[in-house]
Amino acid sequence: MENEIVKSLCDKFGVSMPNVPIWQIFRHLGAFWHHFGIHTRKCDRTGRTIISVFDETCPYPVWHKDEWVKHAEPPEAAYDPERPFFEQLFELFKQCPIPHNIGSNNENCEYTDDLWYSRNCYLCHSGVKNEDAHYCYRVLTLKDSEFCVFSFTSELCTDLINSTDCFNVNFALNSRQCRDSAFLFDCRNITDSLFCWNLRNKKYCIFNKQYTEEEYKKERAKYDFGSRKIYDEGKQTFYEILNTKVNFKNVDLEQCENCTGDYLQKCKNCFNCYMMTEAEDCAHSFRAGWIKDNLLTMSSYNAELVYMSSMAQDKCYDIRFCWNLMTCKYMEYSANCLNCEYCFGCSGLVNMKYCIFNKKYSSEEWKTKVAEIKTDLIARNQYGEFFPAYFAASPYDESISGFHWPLTLSEQASLHFRVKQDKSDKHPEYLPVSDIPDNSHDADETICQKTFWDSIANRPFKITQFDLKFCKARNLPLPNCFYVRRIKENFSLTFCNGTLRETVCSKTGEKIMTGLPQSLDGRILSHEAYLDEVV
Repeated sequence: MENEIVKSLCDKFGVSMPNVPIWQIFRHLGAFWHHFGIHTRKCDRTGRTIISVFDETCPYPVWHKDEWVKHAEPPEAAYDPERPFFEQLFELFKQCPIPHNIGSNNENCEYTDDLWYSRNCYLCHSGVKNEDAHYCYRVLTLKDSEFCVFSFTSELCTDLINSTDCFNVNFALNSRQCRDSAFLFDCRNITDSLFCWNLRNKKYCIFNKQYTEEEYKKERAKYDFGSRKIYDEGKQTFYEILNTKVNFKNVDLEQCENCTGDYLQKCKNCFNCYMMTEAEDCAHSFRAGWIKDNLLTMSSYNAELVYMSSMAQDKCYDIRFCWNLMTCKYMEYSANCLNCEYCFGCSGLVNMKYCIFNKKYSSEEWKTKVAEIKTDLIARNQYGEFFPAYFAASPYDESISGFHWPLTLSEQASLHFRVKQDKSDKHPEYLPVSDIPDNSHDADETICQKTFWDSIANRPFKITQFDLKFCKARNLPLPNCFYVRRIKENFSLTFCNGTLRETVCSKTGEKIMTGLPQSLDGRILSHEAYLDEVV
């Protein structure tokens, strides 16, 4: 399978596979995909205060996206064959404005990033077609929900993780078609249940025990999840279930054909791919949706024929060694471009064709010049390398790689990633989280005027009017930490770092591949053996 898919893609791109571990390529590409950072800063064009994913230390000029689209006229340069390629490219790029965030067609979503076709969302990262979602990550068609990650087509949910088609569910992992329930693991079509795992088509269950409707209501009344103390105790009980009672499926592949990897949905002919939806004929790719013919990519969305690139999005085609392109075709070694074609070594362009180092050429001149540059780079053994780490616009800890492949600050520096300069200080007016009422029903609107301090994340946070109304209506506790910490805590339960390892099925003894940690060995099952576990 590997030889067929990878060989076919290598032939299409005219490349050979790099001789480095694939996860290291994922880590490098992911460092160019900014995540979890929302900053107040100045627009470098207008001087107005904006909300941006890039802080003031960004090496590039940052313009509000609207200004960037209207006035994108970055400087240009001529390629100098006597100078190192990336040295002169970085010199040019540092003068080219970039948009303050990515995403489009949103309404009232100022405090978000990588959000598309959404409305009334706040502090959400990476999503499409969401409405009234707060503090969410990698969500699709989510509505009226908070703290959900890697979840889709759900409503009135909190702490939903890798789950789909749920309604009024609190804290569920790997579940589908569930409603009016809490603390579920790998449940399907479950209603009115608590602390359950591996159930199918059940109702009125607690700890997998069947109750009558009357009995269930009586037992359910014992759990007042509007209390932070009781909700957190519920989480600990749920973690104990995960650590002691449940078995795990070795990989999560749903409706896939001829695929290897983990967390794949409706994919076909994909090798060593992770967290992807509706992909076909791809290899060694991470976090993508609706793509075809991708090799060594990170965060492709609705893109075809992409190689060694990060964030080729929204109808991109034939992209190589690029990052953050939208609706572009036939691009190499370019970044932060919109609706461009036939560009090489460009940054910050909008609606341009046949450019090299941002300089415009005729089509024939462009072809000749690009061929000359490629010949020169091949001779220097530089063609085929992705941008060096220092080109990334955000610090490593504010990238997707900072989550999946964490590094110490010294390790980041040694690998030439940008290192975050933490300037968060606790001010005297910040209140401890212990001042937040245990039960949301004991809080009033005055709490929205206060700022609290998360001593673990070393970040301040506020409780919004939406939080207060949402939590009271759904009888849930108010947020009590900096939102990114809770998002990452939830997302860590997906156990995905772009690698698979060999283990054995704890039931049959057969060799299987898994992305789950070694600590779960002895409770990991093959797909066939796992089917026998569900009730």
